[in-house]
Amino acid sequence: MANDLLLLSFLSCSLLTFTVQGNDIAAVNKQADAIKPDDNTKQNNNESAITLTEQQKNQCAQYCSEVNPDDSYKQQVHNRQNPASSVGYELVIPEALPPRNRWSDFLPILGKEAREAGYLLPLPFGISIVGLTQQQPFSVSKIGLEIDGQQSDIINDFIDDTITAKNLKVSDTTYNLRLDAWILPFWNVYGIVGKTKGKAELELDVNLELPTLLLAATGIGSGYNDKRCTSIDLPFQGPAPGHCLVSLDSIQTTLHFNGTVLGYGTTIAGGYGDFFGMFDVNYSEADINIAIEKTQQTVYSTRLGWNGSIGVYQGQLWVGAMKQDIEQQIAITTPGNKIAVLIDQHTSSPINYLIGAQWNITEEWAVIAETNFAFSDRQQFMMQVGYRF
Repeated sequence: MANDLLLLSFLSCSLLTFTVQGNDIAAVNKQADAIKPDDNTKQNNNESAITLTEQQKNQCAQYCSEVNPDDSYKQQVHNRQNPASSVGYELVIPEALPPRNRWSDFLPILGKEAREAGYLLPLPFGISIVGLTQQQPFSVSKIGLEIDGQQSDIINDFIDDTITAKNLKVSDTTYNLRLDAWILPFWNVYGIVGKTKGKAELELDVNLELPTLLLAATGIGSGYNDKRCTSIDLPFQGPAPGHCLVSLDSIQTTLHFNGTVLGYGTTIAGGYGDFFGMFDVNYSEADINIAIEKTQQTVYSTRLGWNGSIGVYQGQLWVGAMKQDIEQQIAITTPGNKIAVLIDQHTSSPINYLIGAQWNITEEWAVIAETNFAFSDRQQFMMQVGYRF
C-alpha cells in the first residue's frame, strides 16, 4: 500500500541510463579514405568538405540540422548532445572515450569495452532520496473476525455477508533511501529502505449473532450462555444458550498507520538515437501497525522517452505505465479490543499511466519528477534527488 515508492525507485536508474546505438562506426572511418592527399589542409579547416557515403547521407537526412548545413554530420551530432548528461544519444566516434580513472571503474562489467567502442555510460553507483505521495481506492476480497486473539474458519464461514466494508480509500506518503548499481551496461539492480505513514478510510457495517455453542465449539471465551458473552465483552441475547451480539452500523472508520519499508528491484534499459526505453520490476514489504502481517507489493513499470535539451533544460522526458499488485490484511478493533474485524484488500485500479522528466544538473546530480495522468483512479506524485559516483 504505502510502499508504492519502490516502484518508483526504478526511475533513477532508468533515467540515468545510456543508449546503445547501432550506427556504423566503420562507415565514419571511411571518411578519411575519401579525402585526396592534397586535401588535408582543407580537411582540418572544414570537415564538411569530406565526401560522405550513401549511408552517412541517409543519417544526415534523418539527424542533421538544416540551420548549420556547413557542419558535418559528426559535428552536428556532437553539438546536439547534452554535455551534462550521462546518456549517449548516438555512437559517432570510432575512437575510445577517455577513461574515468575512478575507483568504481570495475562496474559495469563490459563497461571498458563499451567505452572503447565509443559509448557513453552513466556512473556505476547511485544513491537517491525518493518521496512519494498517493491516494487510491481498494477492493475488499474477504472479511473475517478475530475474537479474543483467535481466528476460526468455522466462524468466518458462518458470518458470510453479515459484515460489510465499503468505500475503502488509502492515502499515504513514503520516503525511501535507494542504492543502485549498474552490473552490465544495460542492467541495473537496487535496494530500498524507508518509512511510510498514512490513513485508511472506510464505512463498516456489522450485524452478527454468534451462537454461544459455536463459540464454545471453537474454544473462544469461557463459561456458558451469558457468561461466555461476558468473557469476550459482548452483549448476550437469550433465551439460553443464546447468542453473543456484534453490531456496528454505518460506522465511519479512519485508521492511521505507519511502518517501515524494505525492498529490492531491477531495471533493463536501452535506446536508439535520441530515444530510450526501460522496464522495471520491484518487490517490497511494509511492516505497518494496522496490518496483521507484512504488506506485500510488486510493482511493474515501463517507460519510453526522449533525451535532449530545451533551452537551459537538459535531460529526459517520458511517458509510461505502471501496475501495482498489492495485497494486505488490516485489523479494525471494536470497543474492548476483544473483537477485531479482519479485512483482506487489494488495489481496485492496479494500472495507471505516467508522465515524467529528469533534469541532469551535472553528470553526478539529477532531479526527477513523475506523476500520473488525471483520468487514473490512483493519484500519485513522486520526486527524487539522486547522486551518482
